[in-house]
Amino acid sequence: MCILIIPNISCGHCARTITDVIMDLDPLASVEVDIARHTAKVGSTVDLALISARLTANGYPPTNA
Repeated sequence: MCILIIPNISCGHCARTITDVIMDLDPLASVEVDIARHTAKVGSTVDLALISARLTANGYPPTNA
């Protein structure tokens, strides 16, 4: 599990987009987005750099917690 800080999470739509982006890369991933804390807890076998790049391309640049 990895926790990503994603500062521009502001609503349920953001959370859904983030979840969809990660699930498109890895349908077996686990994703828990916390809107209030601006974090996403991700469990995946996909390289974190690829997840980060894809989130950034979709407007949600993350940092590691």
